[in-house]
Amino acid sequence: MIVLCFLIVCVTLGLCSSGRTMYLTAITDALGFKRSAFSLNDTFRFVTTTVVSLFFGPLVNKFGPKKLICAGFICLIAFALINSVATELWMFYVGGVLLGVGLAWTTTTMMSAVVNIWTKEEHKGKVTGAILSANGFGGAVAVQILTPIIFEEGNPFGYRNSYTLVAIVLAAVLALVIIFFRDKPKGAENVKIEKKQKKARGRGWVGMEYKDILKKPYFYLACICIAFTGMALQGLGGITVPHMYDLGIDKQLVATISSFSSIVVMFTKFLTGFIYDKKGIKVTMNICLACSFVSLIALVFVTNTPFGIVLAFSRMVFAAIALPLETVMLPLYASELFGNKNFSNIVGIFSAVNYAGFAFGAPLANAIFDIFGNYNYAFILFAALMIFVTITMQFVVRAARKDRKIIEEAEAALEATESEVVA
Repeated sequence: MIVLCFLIVCVTLGLCSSGRTMYLTAITDALGFKRSAFSLNDTFRFVTTTVVSLFFGPLVNKFGPKKLICAGFICLIAFALINSVATELWMFYVGGVLLGVGLAWTTTTMMSAVVNIWTKEEHKGKVTGAILSANGFGGAVAVQILTPIIFEEGNPFGYRNSYTLVAIVLAAVLALVIIFFRDKPKGAENVKIEKKQKKARGRGWVGMEYKDILKKPYFYLACICIAFTGMALQGLGGITVPHMYDLGIDKQLVATISSFSSIVVMFTKFLTGFIYDKKGIKVTMNICLACSFVSLIALVFVTNTPFGIVLAFSRMVFAAIALPLETVMLPLYASELFGNKNFSNIVGIFSAVNYAGFAFGAPLANAIFDIFGNYNYAFILFAALMIFVTITMQFVVRAARKDRKIIEEAEAALEATESEVVA
């Protein structure tokens, strides 16, 4: 099941999400679209994922993971086929909606639910990181295979052949899911996922009632921070490749830089889960946040020079360490801050606000490009957002730990009283 989940993430995020940055310049140049107008398809994608993620808990409890994953693959195949023939902006927007639904049911949120069903408590952080690291592997392979197809010499519409190939690969993996995927281990109780969710670290805690969570100011601060993080990291990931193209860096060299980043992401997502299991949420979070700031600022100084190329490679390491903030860290935030009781609901909300940030990140960055002729001001804006997030999340974690201590002390007192009664 873990291998199959790795493969699912590899082809969905790797081919359909990570590889999308390569298409921006190819499609806009071939069809004469403005970048800001074309990037609205990302807005449609992320708004759709935001809405779908809000209903993740009820849907997965009603239909089970397998049916939703299969439906997600069908949407992704339709997205790739539509983009392979699209000639108008609205057609790409429809593809964006299908992409949003497909990724909502096949990637981070779904994988965290599957891991909680199939994996022992003490290994959930590492396993979640390992599965989501498939995004890096898939992205590295996608860049090397798809770049020559997209930018085929003498063929401005090479991206259409690329989307056709993506659809074929997705169909093949869908067949494997239909044959081998199972909703739960043999003999497992047929209970709702919310009742099975526990904290990724070994000492899971009971958590809060949903109505109490909604009364906590730091819940909304956490949502704002996650949205800003999604906005900044989508800006980081969605425009880095076009930025290097604009600087005149050779496309094959850009593909190599992107592959290098994707390979590093493989290890950093697993490493994030490992560090969390060993050191906890605060250390893990601060490492990722600091690296996001460094990576964004470094992009301002990347140039088409030997020093600039070295900087482009080196900053990819920091970017790879930052990227788990939008994947691995979401279920870890949910379990750490609010516990087991309403895990699926909270991780669905966190995924939704994360994608809401995504929805604004790429269009905002490309609007800045259309105004100023480069992305540097966008990188500076996103870096400022990450400073805000870093400071605010310290208060969020501190407040959540105080409430957790109170709840755990009350639970311990209750257990002690019940033990005395039994004695």
